[in-house]
Amino acid sequence: MPKLGMTMTQGKVVDWKVTEGEPVEEGDEIFGIETEKITNACEAPASGVLRRQVAAAGTTLPVGALIGIIADEDTPEADIDSFIAKFKPEEEA
Repeated sequence: MPKLGMTMTQGKVVDWKVTEGEPVEEGDEIFGIETEKITNACEAPASGVLRRQVAAAGTTLPVGALIGIIADEDTPEADIDSFIAKFKPEEEA
């Protein structure tokens, strides 16, 4: 979950604009986010394929939480599962 303001502590995934398996380019809008103050579109931080939507639409998560996985289409599913299992939000890492 990206931090969109100084006081933001959590955000809600409003909707996904990209489905799993769809290619994305860095800067493409991939999901909508809602906070106490704003609703905004979030952009892909990298190019690749949206391999996993970790957070479903309607889910509220703390800043730093994992929302989705963008990776090469050749990345094994086991590597993605391992990454998710070991993920620690930035503020905890």
